[in-house]
Amino acid sequence: MDSGKTIKVCGSITKKESLALITSNILEHTAVAEANMPYANYYGRIPDKPQPNSLFLFTERFYTLEEALRLTQNIDICAKNKVNTASAVFLLHGHRIPAIRIRNFPDYQHLIMLQECYIKLGVKFTRKVQLEKEPVVTVSKCFSLKDSGKGIYFDKQEPNEGYITLPRRPEIVEFEELMNKVRNNSDCLFFDAAIGGLIINSRVQDMMRVYSGHLDLKMLKCIQNEVLKWI
Repeated sequence: MDSGKTIKVCGSITKKESLALITSNILEHTAVAEANMPYANYYGRIPDKPQPNSLFLFTERFYTLEEALRLTQNIDICAKNKVNTASAVFLLHGHRIPAIRIRNFPDYQHLIMLQECYIKLGVKFTRKVQLEKEPVVTVSKCFSLKDSGKGIYFDKQEPNEGYITLPRRPEIVEFEELMNKVRNNSDCLFFDAAIGGLIINSRVQDMMRVYSGHLDLKMLKCIQNEVLKWI
């Protein structure tokens, strides 16, 4: 692919996610949670944000990415606010629990209306979810990326997010150990990371997502060089 070219692809991100249940402005007998410590290894605290972070609406059955996108694009408040929709699956207490992931939702007050719209479109929400401290979640989503060449991409919609291709996909524990080695043995700036995959030309390319308020090409090259030493 040509360096600097914008590509639109689908893929997934897998990470441990700290969640907090939302108890107000939702329908009775439904479960909605928010990522209360997004990018935890970068912030180290809850970022100041006037609107919701990533919201997870837990559902009775799994909805594919195509289904989640189709449903959400038919809801006016989501279309007008350019809500980012994804399909999600959590591993909770040994069970796979599905959810629809929502980002860029304008406020908490309209959550009930959002749920009611989904219900009218046939979505059935689960009644109760028992959370763990940091469950593993896989989010399937669409990406709009700038190809910067040599396995480095920048997110066109999220300016603090970039991606580095990997020769193979490490398991979560191995990946956490790898990131500790990079942070403790390099001059790369502070960052948060997660593993994932991109579907490019019908093939899966393993990658890692990097988040930083200081994201640039020099930083991603630094992390890339260190990762390739250890992986």
